[in-house]
Amino acid sequence: MADAPDRRSAAVLILVVGLFAIALYAGSVVRDVRGASRTVTVKGFAQRPIRSDFAIWTGSLTARSREMPRAYEKIEADLARMLAFLGEAGIAREQISVSPVSIQTRFRQGEQGYFTNEVELYELGQTLTLSSKDVARVETVSKEVTGLIRDGVEVASFAPSFYYTALDDLKIEMLGAASADARLRAGEIADKTGAMLGKLAWATQGVFQITPAHSTEISGEGMYDTSSIEKTVRAVVTVSFGLD
Repeated sequence: MADAPDRRSAAVLILVVGLFAIALYAGSVVRDVRGASRTVTVKGFAQRPIRSDFAIWTGSLTARSREMPRAYEKIEADLARMLAFLGEAGIAREQISVSPVSIQTRFRQGEQGYFTNEVELYELGQTLTLSSKDVARVETVSKEVTGLIRDGVEVASFAPSFYYTALDDLKIEMLGAASADARLRAGEIADKTGAMLGKLAWATQGVFQITPAHSTEISGEGMYDTSSIEKTVRAVVTVSFGLD
């Protein structure tokens, strides 16, 4: 029976040690919670309308004949007619580049579906490229040039591409505006939660969306519309601030 008090003493000692360890752990948790960094993460947006200030348009000519010289004479005459049309439309000659003439030989197909060595016709092609800051004039020309078909000119007009040449400078400006918008949003959140907005923790730049005006289309990889003169540029940044 003499061992009973010793066992009770040992049990009490174990209990005291356990309570002490729990108290130490609890104190550590409280310190971690109090010392944990608090942040608020928001997205900032900026949007600007822009008007394209540079355009590129491509048109092509085609001439066909069973005789090479006749095909060449035809495409030469068609090129002269097309350059005259562009000049009458107010396009300076130095704004137009003309490609060399391409030649394709078409052979006659035999009764069994095989091509023979007999030439059916020669097909000549030539491309004109117009580069100009007068985007409205380029758009008009691209639509009206096919009227030359009435004169026997086989011309194809491709859709112009429209660009904004000061885009790099605008991107820098918009990143600043998007960052300011993010700070404003973060400040509102901090104010509503009774906190003070602290220092910037980190920030990341999102992709730019350059779309036709009034378009809501976006892409995860960003967009760069060249089909329209009037465009909208959107920028986004993700920013995290500390809270005091």
